[in-house]
Amino acid sequence: MTPRAATLALLGLAAGLIGCAPVTGTIPDHLPTDYLIQMVCVDAADTPVFADPVGCPDSRRKLRLGEPLPYHKLDVGDFQISDSFPVADANGLTLGVQSYFFTDAFDDDPAFPDQVHLTPARGGYNIMGADQDFVFFRGTSDPGAYWQPWWTPDCRAQGWLLYPNDARAFRRGQAASPTTFAPGCAGRIRTNAATIEWRFIPDHPYVADPADPARTRTLDSIEVRHFSAGYGSMETNYFTREYGATRWEAWRPGAGLTPEFLKARCPASVYQARFHGKVFSMVDCRTWTTLTRPAGGTWDPAGTSAVDPSIRTFPVDPLYTGGNLLVNTHIGGPYEPEGSFTCDERGWNSEGEGGELVFGDLTAPPWQANGSCVRTILATSLPSRDLGQTVDAPRPGVYRFGASLFVAALAPGEVVEAEILLTQRDDRGRIVAIDRLPVSAIDRFRTFEGRVAVRPAVTDLRLSVLPMTANVEIAVTGTYLARAL
Repeated sequence: MTPRAATLALLGLAAGLIGCAPVTGTIPDHLPTDYLIQMVCVDAADTPVFADPVGCPDSRRKLRLGEPLPYHKLDVGDFQISDSFPVADANGLTLGVQSYFFTDAFDDDPAFPDQVHLTPARGGYNIMGADQDFVFFRGTSDPGAYWQPWWTPDCRAQGWLLYPNDARAFRRGQAASPTTFAPGCAGRIRTNAATIEWRFIPDHPYVADPADPARTRTLDSIEVRHFSAGYGSMETNYFTREYGATRWEAWRPGAGLTPEFLKARCPASVYQARFHGKVFSMVDCRTWTTLTRPAGGTWDPAGTSAVDPSIRTFPVDPLYTGGNLLVNTHIGGPYEPEGSFTCDERGWNSEGEGGELVFGDLTAPPWQANGSCVRTILATSLPSRDLGQTVDAPRPGVYRFGASLFVAALAPGEVVEAEILLTQRDDRGRIVAIDRLPVSAIDRFRTFEGRVAVRPAVTDLRLSVLPMTANVEIAVTGTYLARAL
């Protein structure tokens, strides 16, 4: 089945699951997808400037693809940043990223002095997408459960539904949203029987400080409540045209469960309510409506470190933006219908002249979760063999390749050297070209990326990680080879 045919098949399924009120009355003159990406104020030259888009209704627009952000959105208390920015996608499904950064983690990597950057142990993201029928989260990452692509029962990374991508978004409605976070799929799979309920709320107030009404933002909003199977828990997301993803709440069944500190972090809220015959309490929340200027004036989420341009600021897995040519890229799985995972190196092997690699599983923080069985490699002597994957060469052109590497329990300032290689071979097995990307791994995730021009005579490509330091375990995950967009 082609991707287009698969999409249309899901649309028929989703349409049969939806139950919502008829669309009548005044419909806002904007699109449901307008609620995903934040706005910016612009000057006379149409250049984004540091200002609150709520306060410049006549000189604002959506942040555009590739534009640096002139501001960050902070939560109450200045603990967490969350921005909603657009990304490029060859398939047209992924529209943006909602980032999460904790403000006390900016300096955990000297490659990004005072700058926010993806640190999976201290932050994360939601991948936001849409087809002609629905808006959805295609995937997510957080410090508790790590990398989670959301899959539908028929193995498409469409994922966690949010609200319809048409006029129904501006009414009250509900739908089934069966998903699973399998890192890969083969045929139909068992999914969780989650449900969503959405509604449009004109002029919804977001209170940052009850004593300072000037900080309250009153914005048209789309509210989405996501219930787990059996209504065992609930998450609520709010989206606005001005800020994109604007508020998040977590709820659990039971009365009186809201911690007191949460009432200061999300003031003037309802902390207890009844849903589907159960009393729920809010147990966590964030409201991102306070703006701050990035260090240096702007932040480029698609950029690289000024210290080392091979280190990505905020890498997005090509699974979401047009297709990773590699398989088992987080070195986990395969997924089994019973819900278990078998850690292995499907698709990966070791080649080269030199010492054998010793393989292991990451046992130190950050995680082993959701089938992302992060593998480690250790060279007992140098030169060593590599860990790599060989694929059929795509058509000639420019491609990007990379991997996320880190070394657990390194002392501050210590680095471990390695190389990421992209080898091109012809149909006789002869090496046509080798691109070498020297990298320095530390005790935190760094995602390294290079560019390669695939040549016409090439029939296969091999991406590999080669240790340059002996007797040190290097954790390898998030590998990719994808056409440059």
